[in-house]
Amino acid sequence: MDKKDEKIIKLIRNNARMSYQEIGDAIGMSRVAAKKRMDKLEREGVIRGYNTYVMCGNEITMFADIITEPGYFNRVLDYIGTQTAYIRQIFTTHKENQILFVAVSDSAQNLKYLMTRIDEDCRGKLKEFHCRQIQEVLKDVYGGIKYECRSESDSFPNNRADNWGQDS
Repeated sequence: MDKKDEKIIKLIRNNARMSYQEIGDAIGMSRVAAKKRMDKLEREGVIRGYNTYVMCGNEITMFADIITEPGYFNRVLDYIGTQTAYIRQIFTTHKENQILFVAVSDSAQNLKYLMTRIDEDCRGKLKEFHCRQIQEVLKDVYGGIKYECRSESDSFPNNRADNWGQDS
């Protein structure tokens, strides 16, 4: 990936609906050349898809953190992967036997039922299982939510940039 590819990625990260002409104009190449580069980035797996983020005011987002018992990681991962459409993203980490996932619904009862099913169906295979409902999204570059500095009364004093690395 060269500098022009990096510029394309930066452009479409902010607006995936840009035309090839707009991309080409922005980085100084033709529409055809921009399309060829986009096609190459898709073939190479750099661009894995395009999403539409629809902000629904009634959505509830939950993060879940699972650590499986040794020997059960793949079985639990397969199980999580086949669950409802409420599960939007699944991640693994470098921590042994850890699975993280994001679930979204318009109903707290749906998410509670999902988490109860996972807990019951994976009983004996889970070392740890933690769920947390998201209260507020502060920054989401993929969903178009940009971080804005809060007023002093709303901010968390220990997390401000000018206090970074300092203990209070």
